[in-house]
Order: sequence, then structure tokens, then C-alpha cells
Amino acid sequence: MPDYRNKVQAIADAMAPLRSGMRLMMGEFVGAGEPACCVQWLLRSGITDLTLIANTPGLRGGFLKALLFESGQVREYIGTHVGTTEESTAAYLEGRVLVREFFPMGTWAEKVRAGAMGLGGVLVPVGVGLLDQPDIFPQHDGPKPVLALNGQTYFVEEALTADVAIIKGWRADTFGNVEFRQTALQNQRDLAMAARYTVVEVNEIVAVGQIEPERVGCPGVFIDAVVQGHTLAQQHDLYRRHWIGLGRLAPAAA
Repeated sequence: MPDYRNKVQAIADAMAPLRSGMRLMMGEFVGAGEPACCVQWLLRSGITDLTLIANTPGLRGGFLKALLFESGQVREYIGTHVGTTEESTAAYLEGRVLVREFFPMGTWAEKVRAGAMGLGGVLVPVGVGLLDQPDIFPQHDGPKPVLALNGQTYFVEEALTADVAIIKGWRADTFGNVEFRQTALQNQRDLAMAARYTVVEVNEIVAVGQIEPERVGCPGVFIDAVVQGHTLAQQHDLYRRHWIGLGRLAPAAA
């Protein structure tokens, strides 16, 4: 019989390898699929000087990951834009967080995938002639490297990797096989694979064998620690209350 090591840990133990100054990848899409309990732990941790690698800065209105910008724990951000939250926008405009350049969403995802697959980088035609204009990204170290191949010019985009990744799943078994749900599918598997150490926060932890193989979105071999997050009902309530507070969802009738 295979030896399926039990990777379930308390959040404090699972997050123990994370230190100030590290590169941190985090799964989400404009707040959807955020590892809420891990973010809340991180906000209390005092860990600072992070390079945060994430698709977006999160959801506006003082929600979870956006507060990492407000608390000053993010030194550099690598993503697609900063405008989804007031906290990240202010940090960027006030020079409190470094953004060397912004990437088209597909380019950012391919850079993560390249890191996941052990590639040095990828060739991307998107933005050639626009994103290489002089001074468009004044914080960049130099001109974006290009390569001509078969009559087409490509940017040579370096792979993205990290010291630690925190992803969010719906269910995981004790070995770390993860099942995702709806929007949280995104590219969380690639984030898990692109980091040297990966934590998955889930709504439900089950025994090995209870997740059907075809529903495994990220194999347990890429997961180092499994932590129990909010239940699905608690997660729904968290988001529901936030959307009501933003005026984007009507309160339930009394």
C-alpha cells in the first residue's frame, strides 16, 4: 500500500516557513478563491517586506488580501494591475509598494505556468510595440528582452517562482490532493507547482480516496501542508456580508 503521509497542520505550523523578505504566491481572482484564514493569520504575523505574486490585489472594501497593502507588509507586487482595491491603489500611487511593470493577465498566467513546469520563461507576442515603449515602466531594470522567430517578434518573459505559495481549495484529502470549486479553479495548481513550499487552505478535509481521481485539480505531491479554513457555509456568509456592505447585494428579507 502507498504511504499517504498526513499533511494536515494547524495554520501557525503550516505557515511557519514563511519569513519576511520572501516571495509569496497567492491564489485568487478579484477576491474569489482567497485563502481567508491564512490571510488573516498573515495580517497578525508581523511578517513584512514580501514580494506578492498574485493575479490581482484582491477585492475592494477592506477585504482580506487587500489589507496586506494597507498594513505595509507588501514591498513589491507582481501582477496584472493594482486598481481593484483602494488599498493597493494608494500604496502604488504613494510609492509604498514597488511595481516594476504590469503584465497582461494571460502573460502573467503563462509566466506562472513556466515556473510550474521548470521552464526558464516563455515567448509572448502580446504587447509588442506597446509595452516596450520608452519609459512606460520607469521602475523596470531595462528594456523588455525580445526575440524574433519565424518572422514574429516575441517578448522573452521570465518564469515566475516563489518561496511559498498559498492556494485555496474546496476539499482536500489528508495527503493534499485538492478539489477546486467554480471560480477558485483558476491557475491554483500552477501556483502550487511554482513554489518551493505550498500550503492549501480548504473548506473540508476528507480521507484519502474520498475525492474521485478525475476531480483532483492539484495532486498532493505538490502540497506540503493542508489547513482547515472556513466551512463552505461560513465562506458564503463572509462574502455575502462583504457584498452587502459594498451595496452590491441586497440584504436577505426579514
